[in-house]
Amino acid sequence: MASLQFWRRTRVAGRRVLSRKEPAARIARGVAAGFFAATCPVPGIHVGMGLIAAWIVRGNKLAAILPLFLWNPVTMLPLAYAQFRIGVWLWPLHASGSHRIHALLNGWAWSAPWVSLKGMSALLGEAGLSFMGPLALGYLVTGLMAAAISYPLAVIAVWTWRARRRSLRLIRGRKKEPPRPVVLPGRDAPPAPAEALAHYARIPQQFECADRVRLLVDGGEAYPEMLAAIEGARRTVDLETYMIRADRTGTRFRDALAAAAGRGVHVRLLYDYIGSLGLPDRFVQPLIRAGVAVAVYHPLVITRPSWAVNRRDHRKNLVVDGWLSFTGGMNISDKYEMPPEAGGWRDTHLRLEGRAPAERVEELFEYGWQLAAPYGEPGPAARQLASGVRRRLGLPLGPSTHRHGPEVSEALWARGGVAVRIIGNWEFLHRQDIRRAYLHAIQNARRYVLIENAYFIPDRGVRRALEHAAARRVLVAIILARNSDVTTAAYASRSLYSELLASGVRLFEWPFGMMHAKTAVIDDAWATVGSYNFDHRSLLHQLESVAVVADPAFARRLRDQMMADLAKCREITLVEHESRPWRQMLLESAAYLVRRWL
Repeated sequence: MASLQFWRRTRVAGRRVLSRKEPAARIARGVAAGFFAATCPVPGIHVGMGLIAAWIVRGNKLAAILPLFLWNPVTMLPLAYAQFRIGVWLWPLHASGSHRIHALLNGWAWSAPWVSLKGMSALLGEAGLSFMGPLALGYLVTGLMAAAISYPLAVIAVWTWRARRRSLRLIRGRKKEPPRPVVLPGRDAPPAPAEALAHYARIPQQFECADRVRLLVDGGEAYPEMLAAIEGARRTVDLETYMIRADRTGTRFRDALAAAAGRGVHVRLLYDYIGSLGLPDRFVQPLIRAGVAVAVYHPLVITRPSWAVNRRDHRKNLVVDGWLSFTGGMNISDKYEMPPEAGGWRDTHLRLEGRAPAERVEELFEYGWQLAAPYGEPGPAARQLASGVRRRLGLPLGPSTHRHGPEVSEALWARGGVAVRIIGNWEFLHRQDIRRAYLHAIQNARRYVLIENAYFIPDRGVRRALEHAAARRVLVAIILARNSDVTTAAYASRSLYSELLASGVRLFEWPFGMMHAKTAVIDDAWATVGSYNFDHRSLLHQLESVAVVADPAFARRLRDQMMADLAKCREITLVEHESRPWRQMLLESAAYLVRRWL
């Protein structure tokens, strides 16, 4: 009867540990510390040792006590003997005294623990280093092995237990959240352009005037505009893209570029080697014969350092005649022209009219062009050395037409101008500029934050900003890809769902083809469209560019588009997400560990 009551109390204590809102890893660290203490061959010190070990590894202390109930004085003799034999095998000095193990353990009496402890201390003092050294070494090895084995098993057990309980709640209809409509908080009047620029823009002085900014949704809207711009070019065409495919869409762009070069227009094409891997030579040769200058960013050659595999050009920019420019997240492929319901990729691009934004996009193109290699060549060593020196000195790689002190005044908006800032990151400079612009706008959000992002694995700073915004009762809604083309990145992203959902951030998954857009809009005042993902690659390894628009009219247009996308999505709830199987949790945790290499 007493043993039955004991096990009932143990079961209740275990449920209390599992029911607490603590990470499974912290509970597992406590269990591992308890198993490490439970393998100690000296009776009477297990509880203290387990608590100290749990404190050192920052584990749950109550979980550290539970494995100690498995300790049994009967099993300690064979365990201590096995530990001593393991220690003898590993001990570099002379070892002896296995007969002392029996006397050591038989000298313990639970009726007189203090007397037994004194007697064991005397026996241990007489044993000497030849006995204590191998025994301690054997205990250390077996204790660490027990901790290493119990840790992943404990994580899986906690995940499974919690997922099972949440699944039962869903089946029984308990705590099942009904679908909540996404309602944007109201406002009496939209912000004035000057207010939007002053409150949400991190560096208002770097915004410039665009005559017009137009939102382009998917390839059905973007490609005809881009092709028409190339066909109407008179002086220059500079196209920079991460991916160009030798399909129907790629052939249309190739023919348009070749035709422009045939009219005497100076045409340049820059594409990334990895992004356009497998682009056949028969696709490029007509461009070269027509007079188009073609360069490849970081082709993989033996003489190039291995880090060049990570350094990619992820920008998607087009500049025509130094006045018309396009930027966003759209590559050149048939995927973007297919309807999303048929498996097409959902993406967003911008069409900007005006000399100022075109000059900024042109500067980004010149930077990548100077670091690229002519098609079919690994890149002259002298050119690479010169560009490397200029880059490290902070000098411009190409001709810079940057005008200091851009015009952003009331007169700008009076004549219909739009405040735009083109932000690009460089290989060694300005790596954080895009991230800082996002953070500043999110931290100043008052009503809502809407984000669409293809590969959403934000760092702790971005997650904290989103969570703090939700804590301020700002609506934070993020649209993510459910059917990602990079499965590992999708798993790594889902490993962060629980943290974000628990803080009040609302997550939605796009149910059709790939959600490839990288857009955001805040409070009908601040909007951005570009190629930047919230992942490690965009932050540190890739060349990216975004257009930040501080204009209420454009922000409302992008907001309406994102709300239309959101209406097609499926919301992820915390209870539903945490009821997934432990196998999926394990895959997500493993993917998050390798997020820096995705």
